[in-house]
Amino acid sequence: ARRAVIDSVAASNHLQLVEPAGALYAFPAVTGAAAQGFDDHRFALELLETEDVLVVPGSSFNVPYRNHFRVTLLPEATVLREVFARIDRVLARRADVAAPRAALA
Repeated sequence: ARRAVIDSVAASNHLQLVEPAGALYAFPAVTGAAAQGFDDHRFALELLETEDVLVVPGSSFNVPYRNHFRVTLLPEATVLREVFARIDRVLARRADVAAPRAALA
């Protein structure tokens, strides 16, 4: 499961990760165009409503930034790969919307 998360984040154009050591969770960061105007609570709700994926907003853990979210490493690796494919779909849509705005600025 840990390797599936690490590999999925590495394959994403929208995520970065400090690899989890002994924890049962990961705390990916949203980066690039997808991070423009990113709100972790709105993202968690959008992900649940559009992709049936539940994550915890990173700011729920008293961090001063809002571009992270938390996922558990408990599901099977195949499930986590699918979860990150869905996460990447949502982030790709965000990046596509942000790209034209960045070009106008």
